[in-house]
Amino acid sequence: MGALSFLLKLFKLKPAWNGTPEMFLAMVMEMQSRNNQEFSVREVSQWGEVMQKVIKVNLAPYKDFADLMAHGQPDFTMVEKLRGKMDELNNRRALKQAIYGKNVDLGDDDVMKSNSESAVFARKMVKDLAEHVQFSPEEQKKLDELDH
Repeated sequence: MGALSFLLKLFKLKPAWNGTPEMFLAMVMEMQSRNNQEFSVREVSQWGEVMQKVIKVNLAPYKDFADLMAHGQPDFTMVEKLRGKMDELNNRRALKQAIYGKNVDLGDDDVMKSNSESAVFARKMVKDLAEHVQFSPEEQKKLDELDH
């Protein structure tokens, strides 16, 4: 994984979106709702534009993200699976902490420390997003400490 990560950085390759444009719209809407519980077309549009800067997305047959928002029907299938996985992860972490205490080593359940492929990808994605999104000083400090 280290060599692949190095090559991706070297050539500044963006990961490619493998889902449909409608799935991408649903994911962007989910991210916006986690950031702000009140739905905002403007915020969804901003999140969509930022996400396209870090992920290569084929929006065809839509001409752009605005067209997708206006004419696409979000497909929440993937988002619902992701929510299930996040709930499972949060429950595992809570159980470990309840049994062994707050300072327990969470192993691969700690995305900030795990070397699993998905954790490394998640850290890289957040680091890439940080170039386009302003985080709080505390969150930015954590991001600066990440090495992917």
